[in-house]
Amino acid sequence: MIGFKRRRLVRDLVDGDEVRRWEAATALSSVPDARTVRTVERVLQSDRDEGPRAAAAYVLGFSGGPEAAHLLARTLADRDESVVVRAYAAEALGHLLQHEMVLAEVRAAILGGLRDAAPEVRFWCAFAAGVLGLQESRLHLERLGSDHETVDGWWSVAEEARWALRVLDGEEDPPLPQRP
Repeated sequence: MIGFKRRRLVRDLVDGDEVRRWEAATALSSVPDARTVRTVERVLQSDRDEGPRAAAAYVLGFSGGPEAAHLLARTLADRDESVVVRAYAAEALGHLLQHEMVLAEVRAAILGGLRDAAPEVRFWCAFAAGVLGLQESRLHLERLGSDHETVDGWWSVAEEARWALRVLDGEEDPPLPQRP
């Protein structure tokens, strides 16, 4: 990626309004450039605002390599981190590691997230547990089958947990629940 364009996108990720931030995140998520990934990792680790950190986690889920999993797992497990950033970190882990080995640190962070107080974190950890094939999450997912809290723009935690269980049972591409 040309340096000027990359710098502009990173600037929009950090300083742009919500629309520009997520447009930049979408563009950056398709750039597997190591320099860009390192810059985005620094945003996740150090930006003051949760918006840029959440967008950075999203970007890493699509353009980071497996080495970004450590940072995302640490972010997910950090109870002092905002709910929105932790939810994006969980989603990112699910996308990032679908065809990779899932290390114990990541497994522990996702399992912990299935018991989190925030429905957004439980929802995205259910997604990650399903797509990553974390069989050890089965009992937690079954318990979430009665969790009817919903996530804005999506569906209930229970529906996501049931979807994840279908994936764990080997169902190829089960249909997603309907958005309300």
